[in-house]
Amino acid sequence: MKLSKTLLVPAVGFVLSACAPASGPPAGMSSNAIAVATLQKVNSQAHACWLKDGDFAAYGIVPELDTTSTPRLLIIPRGKPQSLPQAVIIASAGNAQFYGPLSTSPLAGRINGDISRWASGGTGC
Repeated sequence: MKLSKTLLVPAVGFVLSACAPASGPPAGMSSNAIAVATLQKVNSQAHACWLKDGDFAAYGIVPELDTTSTPRLLIIPRGKPQSLPQAVIIASAGNAQFYGPLSTSPLAGRINGDISRWASGGTGC
């Protein structure tokens, strides 16, 4: 049985396209792993900067860097681990944002600037 050129060319193209690499996160890292790595940067800097600053004296930071769901950092009233978070920080690759009651407080601009800088690789208070 002979295959016509009309059928053979599309079939070869289909087989070769199945071998093409899929687009997505960098090799070896899922989008969730990238988000966790971004939040680890933010968490490290937040602990170094905010927990030593009088503006944040009323708050503590609880990392939830779970690798199977949405990783996040919770800013809670200091000494009250069961309290509702005053801010929730979430991240994706090189980007972080927050929401919660602190997002309308005088600290909102500082928090947003700090987490954006830290998520993109910057350091310092």
